[in-house]
Amino acid sequence: MKEKLQNLKKYPIVIFFGVLLYVIAIADFFSPIEEFSETENRRLTDFPKFSWSQLFHNKYTPKIEDFTEDHFIVRDKWISLKSISESALGKQENNGVIYGKDGYMFTKFLKADYKQFENNINSINSFIQRHKDKNISVLIAPTSPGVMIDKIRSANSPIIDTDYMIKYTKDNLADDFINVQPTLSKHSDEYIYYRTDHHWTTLGAYYAYEEFMNTIKKDYTPIDNYTMIDVENFLGTHFSKAKNFNVISDTLSYIESDATMIINEKEMDIYEYDKLKVRDKYAMFMHGNPGYATIKGNGNGKIMIIKDSYANCFIPFMINDFEEIHIFDMRYITMGLDKFIDENNYEQILFLYNFETMLSDKDLGKINLFN
Repeated sequence: MKEKLQNLKKYPIVIFFGVLLYVIAIADFFSPIEEFSETENRRLTDFPKFSWSQLFHNKYTPKIEDFTEDHFIVRDKWISLKSISESALGKQENNGVIYGKDGYMFTKFLKADYKQFENNINSINSFIQRHKDKNISVLIAPTSPGVMIDKIRSANSPIIDTDYMIKYTKDNLADDFINVQPTLSKHSDEYIYYRTDHHWTTLGAYYAYEEFMNTIKKDYTPIDNYTMIDVENFLGTHFSKAKNFNVISDTLSYIESDATMIINEKEMDIYEYDKLKVRDKYAMFMHGNPGYATIKGNGNGKIMIIKDSYANCFIPFMINDFEEIHIFDMRYITMGLDKFIDENNYEQILFLYNFETMLSDKDLGKINLFN
């Protein structure tokens, strides 16, 4: 035994790392278990419930590994160290996010599911054909790579093919499609997209709203009539994935409003102000993404909005210009839309999505299923 200990002394590095791993394992075992990662803006994996069936089919061990990865001690520090080391090596992307110029980040697309996009456009087209007597508009917003072209480092960057998607939408929706890319491109030198998030800013949403209202020939409230509130230190969805150490944080803006909305028969402010205290401040708009909500406005006419989260900072501009706003998110809807259309004399129906959502959303087809 004594001789073995003497031999171990010849390998001090092995001893050091052995002790270090042992200490880390003990510390990790006694470290508190967090439920939510503020850095990554997501719920962390729960400890899996044991099941002989899952163990036998090799499904339990991977869940243990996922739990361990999510709750490793000082995990955020390791993530930051990884980002620093990759940046030092000149890497221009991380975890599905591409780094652009001036702190802008873009979603990486190696192989986009354009078939799903085409299915969604066809679903909207079927909906339009079924409701030919209604005023229906489709506004599919380009994400930042389709507008902030000068912020992309390389022409070969694997980003969304906005031009193809706009052409396909134009060809299949004809006069119902509102193409806001030219309008947004005119303002590309302004702060119309967040650097760290995939959403447009409230200013970008306003320019799209202005285009929408001009298209349907309805009077609207100019942006100068609103009071804009700025909130600093916003870090969005792209940062949640890339976690780059030298990030330039965003400023989130929203228009001042005392309007309320009704979700599940409960009246509340249109903004969830508590979300401004956390990193993902965009979630303050419209209380995230309720399946169905209504807002009483100060204008004329009812509007139905079928949407994704891009609409959340767009909708507040409608409050001064419409009497009622009915909001539907098909990801969380299990009821039919035709019933609402029959019961409400909607002046306008608006589809508002962004092109990245249209590539992945598998719930939009429900607009034609429950009638």
